[in-house]
Amino acid sequence: MVAVFDQQVQTVIALAREEFERPGSGGSLIERAGIEPEPVRVRPIWGKDCLGVRSMTTTDPTTTDTYRKIAARLTMLRPQIDLKNYFAGPNPDVRLYDEKPYIRHQLEKYGVAAATTTLDGVTFLPKDWEELIKKLRIAKTTDGFDAFAEGQSPEKASHWALDLSMAATIGKGFREIWRPKLSDRPLSTRDLPGRHGFGLGRDRGQWSDAYSSQFGKDPQPQDITSLHFAVAPDRVNVHIDETGFVFEGVDGALTVGPNFVHRAGNELFWKSNKHIPQWAAEHIDLILPNSANDFSRVGISVDM
Repeated sequence: MVAVFDQQVQTVIALAREEFERPGSGGSLIERAGIEPEPVRVRPIWGKDCLGVRSMTTTDPTTTDTYRKIAARLTMLRPQIDLKNYFAGPNPDVRLYDEKPYIRHQLEKYGVAAATTTLDGVTFLPKDWEELIKKLRIAKTTDGFDAFAEGQSPEKASHWALDLSMAATIGKGFREIWRPKLSDRPLSTRDLPGRHGFGLGRDRGQWSDAYSSQFGKDPQPQDITSLHFAVAPDRVNVHIDETGFVFEGVDGALTVGPNFVHRAGNELFWKSNKHIPQWAAEHIDLILPNSANDFSRVGISVDM
C-alpha cells in the first residue's frame, strides 16, 4: 500500500512539473510570467571579523544586561538619572580611535555602546553633557547624602588621592562615595575557625593568626562597588568599579581606602602607560592586594 501511494505522489509531481515547463505561445509559465531568473545568494547568519572569528550581529546596546544593571543603579539616586535623556544619537563618522573596535562600531550604529561587563560599562555620544555634570553634582543618595565625589572640583578643596585616581579619566570624573554600614548580624565565637579540634571542645574556637581579626564571613557582605562617570564633550562613560575606594569618614570627610593601591597600580601605572602595547593593556590586569582578595594576593590576570 505504501509503495502504491508513493508511486502516485511521484506521478502527480511529474505531471505538475511537465505542465509548469510546457512551452506554449509564450514559452513556459516562467517565461510567460516575465520572471527573470536570478542566481541564489546565500547570506550567512554569522559575520566574521578580521581574524576569521565568527561573531553575532550587534543588538541594541540598551537591551543588554550591562546597560540594564547600570540604568537600574541610577534609579536609586535622587533625582534619578536616565542616560537616554543625554544620548545624541548615532554617528557613522565618529572618530574615537582609542575605543575598542566593537565599542566604536556600536557608537557608529546606535550612538551608545554597552561593553560585555559592567566594569567597562556604557559609553555614549552625549548631548547636553554640561547638564549631565550639573545633575551629577546635585545627585543624592536615598538617605540625602552626596552621591558622588568630583575629581578636581572647583567648589571643594583638592584631594590629591582622589584627583590622582582620576588621572586616566577622560573629561570630568565622578566617583560614587561608599559609606560603610554596620551589619545586623551579631558576633559569635562559634564563627572562629578550628572550633572542633585540639581538645578545645566543639563549642569553643581556637586562635588563628590569619583570622584573629575576623569572626567569620557575613552571609550578606558589604557592597563595595561604586559608579564611576567620565564626562566629556565627545563621549560619556559610566561603569561600575568592583572595588570602590572613596569612603566618607565619621566626620564627613572623604577618605581614600586601601583599594586605592590596586586601582592606581592597575589603571594608572599599567593601563594608562603609553609604553605598554594596547593589546596588553586591554587583556592583562595587575592584581594587587585589595578587599576582593582579602588583601592577600599579588599577580596578573590574563583575558584570553
